[in-house]
Amino acid sequence: MTPPPTNAEPPGRESRFAVLRQKAIEAYYQVEDVLPRLRNGDAWLRILRLPNLLTVPGDVFAGFLLAPAAGGGDWAQLLFAIPAGLLLYAAGLVLNDLFDYAEDLRERPDRPLPANQISREAAAAAALVFFWIAAFLAAFFDALPVALPLILCVILYDVGLKRRPWLGPALMGACRAGNLLLGAAAATDGLPAAPGPWIGAVVLGLYVAAVAHLARNETAPGAKFPPERIGRLLRLLIPLQALLGVAAVHRFPANLLALALLPLLKLHRRLAARFPPS
Repeated sequence: MTPPPTNAEPPGRESRFAVLRQKAIEAYYQVEDVLPRLRNGDAWLRILRLPNLLTVPGDVFAGFLLAPAAGGGDWAQLLFAIPAGLLLYAAGLVLNDLFDYAEDLRERPDRPLPANQISREAAAAAALVFFWIAAFLAAFFDALPVALPLILCVILYDVGLKRRPWLGPALMGACRAGNLLLGAAAATDGLPAAPGPWIGAVVLGLYVAAVAHLARNETAPGAKFPPERIGRLLRLLIPLQALLGVAAVHRFPANLLALALLPLLKLHRRLAARFPPS
């Protein structure tokens, strides 16, 4: 009698692998149905206005430096604050396109949503996920008293108050001021009591409110401030953030780290040529 080969597969092994493979495929499609599908990377970068995202970390970092001197652990919390600020800003940008869908369908049909490059369902899911993760990160350094009003300001701006002549720009300024206070909260474990961060927030908020006011008619024919000029004004946020950070002389020499923001100017200019910042 010929003995069976020693490398024969044990009975049922292939069927077990088939079951595991099927389960993995089912799990993949379940996750894919829940998460936004990033099939069109360029479209997502356009809806997120990639160049403008470069202006967000400076808000948070300036606020962190303007707050009272922090210990080593507080510097680690900055690693939570910067992504939280970026996600809140990104959520606002996505919501902005969602609520402008009807207008973009008429006037800017090449935008990602009216062009059907991104579904409205995926955009809404992305905005909700961004808000949730940002709030989750803010909770790590007791910054929910800053993050939750900031989320409210973002939503109020996007749902239609941005069209009010003075309230819209004021809300936009408040959003960027809140981002700066988010950085300060990372250093103070909550709302800062020192005046430095609040002064910085007012300066930053007023500048952004002024730019938002000038941008109200940027797409109108013959506008004094077309999107290209508004983009340049937004780019100037980076040196303003660096200036606010350097002004935190009580943090010397750490305040000089704010100068590391300046190389972002060149990157912003290059990205703005491909992804319009407004």
